[in-house]
Amino acid sequence: MLQKPALYGLINSNRDFSSPYAWGKNQFNSSFPAALACYMRDKNIPAVFLRHGQNSNTVISDISFNDFWHTTLPNEKLFFSFESRFTPYATMTLDDIQPIDLVVSENDSKRILAPVEVKLTTIPDNTTVNETEANYGSELVIRSPTMRYAAMGMGQSCASFMTEVKDLFSPACAKIRDWDNIVEVSKHRDNIIKALDIFLNTYSKYEKPLLMQPLWKTKGKAPVLADNCLDIFVWSDFALCRLLLGSGNGDDEKISRPQRASLRLARFLYELSTKGKVYQKPIYDGMTFDNLNDKEFAISGKKTNLHMRCDRLTKPIIKKEEIKEIILGDGQKFLSPERRFDAIIYYSNELFNEL
Repeated sequence: MLQKPALYGLINSNRDFSSPYAWGKNQFNSSFPAALACYMRDKNIPAVFLRHGQNSNTVISDISFNDFWHTTLPNEKLFFSFESRFTPYATMTLDDIQPIDLVVSENDSKRILAPVEVKLTTIPDNTTVNETEANYGSELVIRSPTMRYAAMGMGQSCASFMTEVKDLFSPACAKIRDWDNIVEVSKHRDNIIKALDIFLNTYSKYEKPLLMQPLWKTKGKAPVLADNCLDIFVWSDFALCRLLLGSGNGDDEKISRPQRASLRLARFLYELSTKGKVYQKPIYDGMTFDNLNDKEFAISGKKTNLHMRCDRLTKPIIKKEEIKEIILGDGQKFLSPERRFDAIIYYSNELFNEL
């Protein structure tokens, strides 16, 4: 009997992988990483764990997917719900929480286990493609839901310390009457960010895994997979937010994207500590500070390499031959890559052949 198109480990899911629709770009970019995680889990291969470190650094260790997902149940007893809400965090907010890329639950009991933001990235990126392989890095673009979930995760972890958190942020945050006023906020920006720095250093021992960053590696610029081409790095909520404090500066008249993300996070924690619940919309839909709201911040491969540099960044642990064990039942035939004009020109060499 022929196997239907499927992805490894995703037996129970809100996506039907026997349907071509489930293999669209927006779906595949989160479902394939989940399947890769299931595959690595069954092979007892941990992810690379990026934890919070002092002075804008990270500490690299391992994390099992059992620890990430808070369960020892096998993959077939889990439910993988994509673009869903991690409802345990709803107790902290006065408005609706947004969906996150993946919520892992127990299939039978429906007990919700873990929120997972997924960011599928490639190495090398444009800033590192001409470097040695040890210096390869991937661009990391962080969107608003990621930072919202980081803030809520921190709020949950520090629920027992809200009095201390209030005392930490109040001296600077309590002075602001209009958080949308760039002039007013800029006056207190440095003190707010200093308070956030202290918060991260003080409470990082309560960090939790949040962002799953699968990597796929090519041979330089060539659209050809490297022999060792796949791996998964996991960022803790505190490590991810630590990036904000070393990834870009503003000036007296402008607030950079990383600084805006820092200010939003600080405001969330301050209001949670003073009111017990937070309206997210004024924070993450407001406080634009003359920046577009399409993303929170982005970091180039040259900078991410400094935080992710290890043997598995240079040589990912999963070989390209193993992809056929993750994509099952000829599911690859449902893939429909974008028809990009630059790619078509690149592969149309005959256009430039002289007669």
